[in-house]
Amino acid sequence: MNILELNSDCLGYILNYLPSVDYNNFAQVCQQFRNVFIEHYGKQNREFAVVESSTRSQLIKFCICRELVENLIIDLGHFDTSRTYRSFGCQTPINCFSTLCFALEGMISLKSLQIIQPQYMLNAPIEKPFEQIFSALKNLNELKILEIRTKNDWSFDNLWLLRHLEELQLLVPKIPSTVLVKCCKSNPNLNVLQLGYDCVQGNLKDIVPHCGKLETLKFGMMAEAAAYKPLAKLPKLKRLLHYGIRRKGSFEPVLSALAMRPQLQQLEIDGGSLSPEEILQIVRLSGLQQLKCFCLTAECVEILSHLKHLQQLSVWMSSRPDISNALLKVVRECKELQLLRVATGVLSADFINDVAKLLASNRREMIQPPLQLEIPIPTYTLSIDQFSFRNSLLNCSPFEEDSWKL
Repeated sequence: MNILELNSDCLGYILNYLPSVDYNNFAQVCQQFRNVFIEHYGKQNREFAVVESSTRSQLIKFCICRELVENLIIDLGHFDTSRTYRSFGCQTPINCFSTLCFALEGMISLKSLQIIQPQYMLNAPIEKPFEQIFSALKNLNELKILEIRTKNDWSFDNLWLLRHLEELQLLVPKIPSTVLVKCCKSNPNLNVLQLGYDCVQGNLKDIVPHCGKLETLKFGMMAEAAAYKPLAKLPKLKRLLHYGIRRKGSFEPVLSALAMRPQLQQLEIDGGSLSPEEILQIVRLSGLQQLKCFCLTAECVEILSHLKHLQQLSVWMSSRPDISNALLKVVRECKELQLLRVATGVLSADFINDVAKLLASNRREMIQPPLQLEIPIPTYTLSIDQFSFRNSLLNCSPFEEDSWKL
C-alpha cells in the first residue's frame, strides 16, 4: 500500500514515531500530510512569536499552522541585518519578510497582533514594512487587537485597511492625525485607543466624530486646554488616561465638560499636580470609580472624599504635607473604596491603626471586600511590623513603585 493511501489516523500514528527534525518535512509533502500535522500539533501554536532568535525551523512550523494561530508577536529585530556578529535571526530579510506577509494573509483565526521594535534598527532593508503587513492583514475579519511599539519612524499610511479593530495601541514616535482619523473612520467598533506621548502630528480632537464607541482613551501630550476639551464629546468615553508632562490647569475645561455626563468611571492624570480648579471639577464626576493623580496639598486630597462611588484611589504627593487626616476622611466618606495607594506623603505613626478602627466602625464584614492599603514606609513614622496587620476589613502593604503603573 502506498503511504498516500493511508487514512489520517494511520498517518498520525506514523507521525508520532518521526524525530522532531522531520516534522516540518512531513507536513510539506502534500496537503493531506499538512492537515494531519495541524491536527496533531496546531493547538500548541495558537500563540506564536517571531523574535530575533527564531529559527528557520520554527518559522516553517508557524507557516504550516498559520490558520490556527490566534495571537502573534512580530519583533522587527529579526529582520535587522546590522547585527552581523549574531548567530541567529534572518540572513535574507527581504525573502523572510515576504514569506511572513504571505503567511499573514492566511491567518484566518488571528485575533491579536503585536508588532514591536525594542531597539533602533540600524539597517532595515525592508521598505515600508508596516504598509506591507497591513496589506497582508486587510481581509482578516477576526483581527480585533493591534499593538505597535516602535523606536524608528515608520509610515502607517494604509492602517485604514484594517476594518475590524476594537483595540488599537500606537506607541510610536509620530503618526499624522490624518492617518489616525482615516483609521478611526474604517474601524467604527474601536473601543480602546492608546497613543504614544505627543505622537499625533496635528489635532487629536479630529478623531472625535469618528469614535462613537470609544470607551478608553490613553494618551499624553503637551497642549493648551482648548486641545483637550473636545475629547469630552466622545459619547461612550468611560476611561480617560493621560500620562507625561502637561500644562498646569490644562484639564479644567475637559473635566468641566465631562461632569455634565455621569459616565466617566476612570480618570488618570499622571505627571503634573492638579490645580484647585481641576480638583473642583473632578469631584463633580459623580460616577467616578477609579482616580489616579498628583496632589500638592492635604486640602486637595481631602476634597476627594466627595467622590462617593470611588473604588480605587492612587495619590502621589508633589509636596510633603501630613495627609493622614485627609486620607481618613476619604476612607470614612468613600464607603465603596477597595484600594488606597499612596506613593509619597507624610503619614502619622498611628495611621494604619486609625484606618482599621474607622473601617470597624463604618463597614460590615462579609458584605464589603477589605480595603487594600498601600503606603510608603518612612522609618520615622511607621515600623515594618505594622504591615503584618491583617483582618477581614483591611489589608496593608508597603507601596512599590511598579504598582503605580497598574
